[in-house]
Amino acid sequence: MPSIAITQPYEAIYIVDAGLGDEQIGTIKAKYQGIVESGGGTVENIDVWERRRLAYEIKGRTEGIYVIMQFQAKPNVEAELRRIFQISEDHIRFLIVRRDEDEGATPIMNGMPARAQSAPAAQPAPVAAPAASAPVEARPVAETPAVESATTETATVAEASEPAEAAA
Repeated sequence: MPSIAITQPYEAIYIVDAGLGDEQIGTIKAKYQGIVESGGGTVENIDVWERRRLAYEIKGRTEGIYVIMQFQAKPNVEAELRRIFQISEDHIRFLIVRRDEDEGATPIMNGMPARAQSAPAAQPAPVAAPAASAPVEARPVAETPAVESATTETATVAEASEPAEAAA
C-alpha cells in the first residue's frame, strides 16, 4: 500500500556572512528556494533581516544576516534541505523547524511573530500569601527500634544456610 505524505509547514532560518553583497545573498536564497520547489514544496515567504550582532563568535564571525524562509513541503523535502544545509558552506548556521498547523504564515518581526507582538502580555497569576496558622507545638520524636547488631544478623544468615547444606 503506498504511503501518502502530507505537506507540513516548515520554517528554515539560516545566517549568512555579513560581508556578502545583495547579489550573493539573493543567489543563496534562490538556491534554497529551488531545493524546496524542486521537491514539490511551496515557499510562502522569505524574509531577510539586516546585519545583526551574533550572541557569540561563530566560525570567526561576530555579525551575520538572518534569512527566514517559510515553506510547505513533504517531510522528505525537509530532509533533503537539511542535508544540503549540512554540506554547504555558504551559511554560518541553520535551523529548520516545523511550524504549528494553526500558526499559518505569520510574518516574523524583531524575533517574534507579528500577532504575538500586538497581543497583550499575559500577567502571571498572583500568589496567595500563606494563611496565618497557630504556632507549631513541639512534639516528642517517636522512638525508633534499635538496629540489631551485626552478630545477630550473622547468626540469622548461618541458620538460613544450614537447611540448604542438610538437603545436599
